[in-house]
Amino acid sequence: MAAPQHRSTVGLWIGFATAMMSALAGGAVWSVLVLRTGRDLTLLAFVMALAIAWILRVNGYVGTRLGAALAALCTAVACTYAQCLLAVGDVAQALGFSLRDTILRIGADFALAVVRGRIAPWQTASYVLAMALSAWLVMRKRNAKQASP
Repeated sequence: MAAPQHRSTVGLWIGFATAMMSALAGGAVWSVLVLRTGRDLTLLAFVMALAIAWILRVNGYVGTRLGAALAALCTAVACTYAQCLLAVGDVAQALGFSLRDTILRIGADFALAVVRGRIAPWQTASYVLAMALSAWLVMRKRNAKQASP
């Protein structure tokens, strides 16, 4: 049996910050890809879920409920952030403004209303599944082969 892994508080905070920043960066890249290609890239939610789960596992959250909750939260942040940026992009194209000007002109409530109008039910289900996948991957314990040095 492998010895339990020592997790420092600083290491856990760094892991959380890394996962959250990766979620925001991933959401931004996701929205740029959708705006540039014009295709629906909902499957990127699962790519984000895998990346976030890996980051949290590497940083000491393996097999913890807190890690699973953070994985689901960070995946939700990535999906929501990408959709909000896409909503701003849609409004910017409709009004002929730049993204920066549109972000400054419309409020969060209007952006969220556009998000609600542009997301199909199957996309919402995909996001929830991606959140569940990310949480499940973090909750999984390490195998005995993986735990040994």
